[in-house]
Amino acid sequence: MRAFHHYTVGGELTVEEPEIVEKTVDSVTCRWCGHGRSVDVLTDDAV
Repeated sequence: MRAFHHYTVGGELTVEEPEIVEKTVDSVTCRWCGHGRSVDVLTDDAV
């Protein structure tokens, strides 16, 4: 899935443009900084 996750200063999440691309995850990157070093992995239970 490809989607853009935005958090407010208060911690509220908004997900934009969700698109299922494949069922496996090859990589995770940030839309703005270009890397995924600060990305947290969520399980299906947490979503």
